[in-house]
Amino acid sequence: MRKIFIIAFAAMSMAVMAQHVTPIGVEINDLKLDSLRDAYLSQPAMYVASLKTMEQGLEQNLAQLKKSRTELKTEQAHAKEMSATIQEAFKLAGSLRKTYEQEEHDLIEMQKTIEKQLLTMGKKVELNQETRDSYTELLTSQQKELNYSLREVADRKRAITDMEEKLRSGQNSVQTYSQEVIQKAADITALETKIKTQIATLKKEQKAAKSIQ
Repeated sequence: MRKIFIIAFAAMSMAVMAQHVTPIGVEINDLKLDSLRDAYLSQPAMYVASLKTMEQGLEQNLAQLKKSRTELKTEQAHAKEMSATIQEAFKLAGSLRKTYEQEEHDLIEMQKTIEKQLLTMGKKVELNQETRDSYTELLTSQQKELNYSLREVADRKRAITDMEEKLRSGQNSVQTYSQEVIQKAADITALETKIKTQIATLKKEQKAAKSIQ
């Protein structure tokens, strides 16, 4: 019992926490070498230096993306852990619900047995009044206890229903976070590819510019 409420509490907490991945924070502009080349048309050395500065900037961007990849791994693990916690909470809640339903069924069966015994006792006119009253009082007392237990089970079942609703909300929150993780991974890969392509282009341009100095 304690285990399910600890896990469920952790899972439900996800529903109220605004969890989002850390933004990448790296934006890469398209190279505009034609405009740059025209600007330094009479200054080839400055053009080469400018290309080198751009390359260094892109290298710094790659280093930033490496940090983002490290963050991503932690975020992927976090998403996986949250998803597992939600699933475990659902599993335990389902198990507890079955236990309560079986308990409710058994209590109802016991209630039917007592009602039958009360009905039968009313027909046993051969027994003296003291015996009939004493046994009837015992059965009535048990019936009250059963009614109390049934109300308690009903309350517990409602609590499980409320818990499952909150777990579903938590599950939606986790799915949103997981989608952000997936998108971040795709964005990092796209940026890395773009940067590496631009660095290759800059190196090629530097080589061409140096050859005409």
